[in-house]
Amino acid sequence: MNIAAPSSRRRPDSMRDLDRRTVGHLANGGTTDLADAPLAVPASEYTDPARFETECQEIFGKLPLLACFSGDIAEPGDSFTFDAVGPSLLIVRGKDRKARAFLNMCTHRAAPLVATGQRRKLIVCPFHAWSFDTQGKLVGVPKKECFDDQDRAARNLIPVPVGEWGGMIFVKAHPGDEDIDVEAWLGDMGPQLLALDLAKARPITFERVDAAANWKYCLDTFGEAYHFKVLHATTIAQMSVPDVALFDAFGPHHRVCFTNNHYKDCVGQPETDWPDVPYTGSHLIFPNTILYPAAHQGGIGLYRLFPGESVGKCFTYMSVYRASHAPDSITDQSLIDGHNWNIGIVGGEDYSVSEGGQRNLEHAPKGFKMVFGRNEVALQNMHRNIDAIIGPAEG
Repeated sequence: MNIAAPSSRRRPDSMRDLDRRTVGHLANGGTTDLADAPLAVPASEYTDPARFETECQEIFGKLPLLACFSGDIAEPGDSFTFDAVGPSLLIVRGKDRKARAFLNMCTHRAAPLVATGQRRKLIVCPFHAWSFDTQGKLVGVPKKECFDDQDRAARNLIPVPVGEWGGMIFVKAHPGDEDIDVEAWLGDMGPQLLALDLAKARPITFERVDAAANWKYCLDTFGEAYHFKVLHATTIAQMSVPDVALFDAFGPHHRVCFTNNHYKDCVGQPETDWPDVPYTGSHLIFPNTILYPAAHQGGIGLYRLFPGESVGKCFTYMSVYRASHAPDSITDQSLIDGHNWNIGIVGGEDYSVSEGGQRNLEHAPKGFKMVFGRNEVALQNMHRNIDAIIGPAEG
């Protein structure tokens, strides 16, 4: 579980190929990567409470989930809490610099141990001051004579599966001492993410955004450029070409590359004259994480979507990190300003439509199905991967 530390500002090996594909779409009049056929999706994928519970158990309860970046617990004693999918988890870096994860629960009487992440030499329970070291070992019990011959080792913190690779820390939301093989889980997506030098990314700010919509409806909004021209006419569409995008699948994960306006200057020009367009691929780390570089701002955006308390609710953890290559001329405040701008778009434009669509689906006629067009290939891919785990929805 060593932290990979690739060189900064490296683009994926296939970046020139991505450039060529994008310019090709523009030269052809604004085409885009396509699926073989449209895909009909039953409304029950977004409204069925039983299916929702199965998703929570089989997807969010069992699969590796990106909990944080390595920079969130950069030094020994640093800790991070993660409680988005049920049990509260505590992630901490030990003296040996290894990341470990535990249930955020004292083994005395189950009280929560840590409310917020901070650097500490010991993890001390706020209830009765039982204390644990950063490897989870119980090291202090006030009035220990009152506990007779209790096996001290049996009262160590309860581990959960964890893995660290490429500057990312993944967990599974259940007890267990498994080391998650993050590199294997990411597969061919891994090299694309290594190019972002996430191991050196520094956390800047974080927000939680709630929405009255199913988590998949909100996640769908991140996967296609078809809606840019209408929904984002005064925002994203001013910087990107609507409905021109590249799609690449990496097992259950995928990448969508939207088309920066700078690519228009490449059409009809020799490659040697093409501008160096920053890599801004939007990566879906299955099942719920969008990770993308905001290269022109020197930031890394991280959006993690989670099921809410019921089938028609969800929330998103929206974070921005300072990229390792960000020049000094880009201030942390400018990253915060850009982050707030994105929140306004996601919450005020995308999620407002998601909430209205969710209400309509809940009252739609029996058997109603939405349809994902051939140009919404990333959405098709995500839904098929979900179905592969829990089966297709009825309807």
